[in-house]
Amino acid sequence: MKKMKKIIKLICLLSICILFLPKTESISQIKKMSAKDLTEESTAILYGKCSKIRSEWSADRSIIYTYITIQPEEYVKGNLGSEAVIAVPGGRIDDIIYEVSEMPIFTEGEEVMAFIWTNPSGKNLVTGGYLGKMKIEKDSKTGKRMVHGFDIEEDNESIALDIDKPGKPEKVLLEDFVTRLKGYGKN
Repeated sequence: MKKMKKIIKLICLLSICILFLPKTESISQIKKMSAKDLTEESTAILYGKCSKIRSEWSADRSIIYTYITIQPEEYVKGNLGSEAVIAVPGGRIDDIIYEVSEMPIFTEGEEVMAFIWTNPSGKNLVTGGYLGKMKIEKDSKTGKRMVHGFDIEEDNESIALDIDKPGKPEKVLLEDFVTRLKGYGKN
C-alpha cells in the first residue's frame, strides 16, 4: 500500500511537471572550460582507478549524491590522500533515480583523470561538470595510455565533448597531457 502511494504521488508530480514545462526544447548549458581553466579552478587533479561507487541521500533527503572512490596513481595538483572520494549530484537508490544534467558518469574499475574542487563545506566535487572527468584507456596499437573522450585543440587549449564531429573523439598521450597540466601551474 505504501509503495502504491509513492507511485501515485510520483505519477501526479510528473504530470504536473509536464503540464507546466515550456513547449520549446530545453537545453542544459555548462560553461566551456579550457584545460587551463579546469587546472586553475581545481583544488586537486589526479588520475587513477575508480574502486568504489555508492549512492546516498543527503542529510535532509533532498538530493541523492553518488560517491566515487578513486585510488590515485598520481596527483597532478593538490592531494586528497590515498583514496579520493568525490561527490557527484545524482544517482540511484533502490527504485528512485535522481538525475542531474551535465554531471559525469563514473564506472567501477575504469581509469580516469579527474579535476576536483573542494566546496566550502569540504565536499569534493568534479570541476566543470562532465568536462572535469576524462577516461583513460590503453591504445590498442601502441599499448600506451591515452586520455580520451574530448576534443583537445592545440591552438586555444579548449576541451569540449566531441559531439558535433562524426567519428571518434581525439586521444592524447597521458604523459603529454599531464605535462601540459603541470605547465599551467607554473604560469
